[in-house]
Amino acid sequence: MSLPSPTATPEMPETQGPEFDFLTWFEVNKKRLSILLVVVVVAVVSGIFIRDRRDAAEAEANRALLTIANSTNVTSTAYVEVARSHPGTRAAERAKLLGAGQLYTEGKYAEARALFEGVASEFPNSPTVGTALLGVAGSLSAEGKNQDAITAYQRVITAFGGDAVGQRARLSKARLHELAGQFDQALALYEEVAKDPSGGFAMQSAFQAKSKLLQKHPELDKSAATNAVKAPAAPAK
Repeated sequence: MSLPSPTATPEMPETQGPEFDFLTWFEVNKKRLSILLVVVVVAVVSGIFIRDRRDAAEAEANRALLTIANSTNVTSTAYVEVARSHPGTRAAERAKLLGAGQLYTEGKYAEARALFEGVASEFPNSPTVGTALLGVAGSLSAEGKNQDAITAYQRVITAFGGDAVGQRARLSKARLHELAGQFDQALALYEEVAKDPSGGFAMQSAFQAKSKLLQKHPELDKSAATNAVKAPAAPAK
């Protein structure tokens, strides 16, 4: 799907862009990953007997990851080093995801995208895949590759349409369509997210974005047009 070039420069949405959406999403999941990490480490320290070398490697990798989490100077290099030093562990997966997110915050979008793609390909059955794919799309958007980003967001929607990550992808994809002047497509996606029964930040953001879009382009409001047609004519005098 290619984006047509609008005849006039499209209006910029007042809300912040898709790359900001991903950063917000990552920060929320970063906290969850950190909580999970602490639980794992506490369980190990509290008395889980290490029965083989694999368990020992996992425990060591988790300790290394926890050390980074407690550091005041977190760098992407530190996360990548944990993943490199402890291949095949679940901690390495989390380290790569956190490292990719850190690269993103450092403005190294191409490097972040490569690491996110690595997580998605190396751990296809992991619950972190959705976040990794969202990171790929967000990185492409931050690089200014909006058409590729739209395709990447659609990939997330297709795979995780009913999940929170799928709703986030719809919201970000809608904003890219709006930036390109494709207001009908943007509105349709905003409406999908705004109707999400689970609510949450994405739903609220979609509702606000939809309202602002309709204020700027009232011609898109089909419900208003329908009501105008159905309204009874005033009696002739």
